[in-house]
Amino acid sequence: MAVYKRGDKAVFYMNFTVDGVRVSRSTGKFTKKEAKLVEAVEKKRMMVDGALSPRERAARMLLSIAIQKTYDERWKDNKDGLKAKRLAERALELVGDIPLCKIEDQTIKRMVKKLEDSGVKGATINRYLATMKTLLRHHQQPWEHIKLKKESKGRIRVLSKEEETTVVSLLRDTDHPKKRSHYPEAADLIEVLVDTGCRLSEVLNLKYEDINWDTNLISIWINKGDKPRSIPMTKRVRGTLLARQEGDRIKPFSIDIDQAQKAWNWARKRMMLDDDKEFVMHALRHTCATRLLDRGIDLYTVKEWLGHSTMQVTERYAHLRPEKLVHAVAALDL
Repeated sequence: MAVYKRGDKAVFYMNFTVDGVRVSRSTGKFTKKEAKLVEAVEKKRMMVDGALSPRERAARMLLSIAIQKTYDERWKDNKDGLKAKRLAERALELVGDIPLCKIEDQTIKRMVKKLEDSGVKGATINRYLATMKTLLRHHQQPWEHIKLKKESKGRIRVLSKEEETTVVSLLRDTDHPKKRSHYPEAADLIEVLVDTGCRLSEVLNLKYEDINWDTNLISIWINKGDKPRSIPMTKRVRGTLLARQEGDRIKPFSIDIDQAQKAWNWARKRMMLDDDKEFVMHALRHTCATRLLDRGIDLYTVKEWLGHSTMQVTERYAHLRPEKLVHAVAALDL
């Protein structure tokens, strides 16, 4: 039985097997002649596909299907897997649901142009491009035509001791109304961030069970690089975390990222630093790295402290120690 009528509307269904794969579904046709034609086309397609290599079959795969398969097979178990899937789905909206073999150089250029026209910055565009590269590589498709854009490295903003003191004092010592009642907690948070060099999310997600008071170490288990690390506590950090350990509190900090950012922006405005676009909370991480280097700590130790994925990331801070060059030139004067 190849095609047969089914249901009150007498729609013809097809039922056949090609290379062990069974097809049983509606042809969408109401006459046997038309149904047989649909069946023949589908059989031919399946036989052609059956003769293709896995790479050739993937080349015909629609982008929407490729995204879901890449998520299921590669991204799903990654920390940022869902973010990668959403970026790919946004790219799908920009280029259309086309076969992977049609994602060519001009396709990527059109996508980049649309992103730029909508105000998306270079670093974010690179995340789209990197996601598309990963997707194509996963399905063994050409990806070399996707080139990341050059990103402006900008300056590494470091807080002076005076700036740090001012931010903390504004948040801790000001008489805040109820809607800003969490600002003193943000002051504690800032001191922990600048002394540990942790990312904001790492400290906000920190639990007391991850603090070893005997060894004086904080363990960061979940982070951007999926590389657990332990950080020693300064006396200030230890004192702050101990002081915040009340009752059955699971985490030292109860505020969320939005509340922390609002507190920071409030202090920034009162310091009249609105125009300093680099005066952000992430600068506290830069500040920690720079202070470690200023006190003679080597780059490798700073890399491990901050949890950088590669030495190249840490080397951004190397130029902040020009005194090394001063000592080096002395060797040429001998």
